[in-house]
Amino acid sequence: MAKSEGKTTTRKSTAAGRAQTPAIVTHTTVIVTGPQTASITITAAGTEDAQMVVAFGHLMMTFRSAEAVSGVIAGFATIRSSLVGADGHAPYPRQPGADFGAPAISIVWLRSPEHTVVPSSRYISDQRRTVHWVDLHMGPVTWRITDRSGYDTLMDEFRRVHRSAVGIFLDGGRFRRDPSKVLDAFDCA
Repeated sequence: MAKSEGKTTTRKSTAAGRAQTPAIVTHTTVIVTGPQTASITITAAGTEDAQMVVAFGHLMMTFRSAEAVSGVIAGFATIRSSLVGADGHAPYPRQPGADFGAPAISIVWLRSPEHTVVPSSRYISDQRRTVHWVDLHMGPVTWRITDRSGYDTLMDEFRRVHRSAVGIFLDGGRFRRDPSKVLDAFDCA
């Protein structure tokens, strides 16, 4: 085998050459069904570097301010009335291979996200009924809430997260009001 004496250069596109990660996820859907429980991990409470990690199963959300916590919770609070007709507890089919691995999602919330609520329904002929759910579009994440049980327990956990956030983040004093309570015109009178 002959050895080449010339230099071999490889060309990289400008974007590929500068990329620090091999791929970027631009959108994902998280399905909320059945009872939800959260674990909360807090680091550097009361400092500028305070951070709260909230884990719901295979979903991990990192918050860096009380504003971000309040904004996420407020987004979920706006869907309450849109859950009319949703099941009390919707069956969620077990995915093949769930014993060996499951998808994991990590979200870092730096500030309060904008959100849009989209109630949906579809008639399922096999079950001879209409199934209702709500999609909450929040930046790169769509939260699909399929039942009241999932929503109610998620909100209970978010209230606990909010109480913690008020105490650990420097901006906690400005976000003391419970964001899970949606105010209307009569509340301001």
